[in-house]
Amino acid sequence: MTAHWTDAYYGELYLRSVAHLLTPRLSALEAGLLARLLRLGPGDRVLDLACGHGRHAWPLAGRVGWLLGLERSAEALRLAARGAGGGAPGRAPAFLRADLRALPLRPASFDAVYSWYASLFMYDDAGNEAALRAAGRLLRPGGRLLVHHANPLALAAEPHAAARHALPGGGEVEEASTFDAARGVDRCARSLRLPDGRALSAVAELRYYSPAEWAPLAAGAGLRLVALTSSAPPPGGGLGPDAPDLIALMEPP
Repeated sequence: MTAHWTDAYYGELYLRSVAHLLTPRLSALEAGLLARLLRLGPGDRVLDLACGHGRHAWPLAGRVGWLLGLERSAEALRLAARGAGGGAPGRAPAFLRADLRALPLRPASFDAVYSWYASLFMYDDAGNEAALRAAGRLLRPGGRLLVHHANPLALAAEPHAAARHALPGGGEVEEASTFDAARGVDRCARSLRLPDGRALSAVAELRYYSPAEWAPLAAGAGLRLVALTSSAPPPGGGLGPDAPDLIALMEPP
């Protein structure tokens, strides 16, 4: 695979930094939302794009006919294969190491495809559209594609953030992020000091598309935007800065 900044950011650095936050309860709640929005059924073939350590793949695998988790990070896949993502015992997902920019899968081979937490948009706009188009090609007629990421309107309201905290079991993580509202890009520098004395650090740049950008983005990728929602829609409706995230649902035209 061609080297990419994600190799440094989404390996041990990321997994050790967030493992205590991505609890089985949270993963189960998010998996339930995925199942509802994608209208998953017991015979469906489902693809988890950039599945990480399998925290959604495992709880969803028992609900569908077959689930494949695709991930670039070999370290994350090792954890996923052991069931480290949690989930109830039952049918196990399959896992495949591959790059989102070169999906080794047959067109029209899935009933549902999803990408949770900005995992699809790690490139420039042309690369992001290409990744979205490639994911859409995998859908069977009537299938659904779901993409989730942070809400850029919320980030624009507070474009700078910094945090430092100790980790369970020892070690400390520190991060600082800046959101460029004109480009829709969040740049996050993260560093981790481990109990064994090692220090890890890397920088991520993630593109978050605003509600107004989603319909043309989907159309450019040959898809139709059918809904734009959030994991916690504001009580008053709409998707303004109060929404914690954005979830785009698309279908083939």
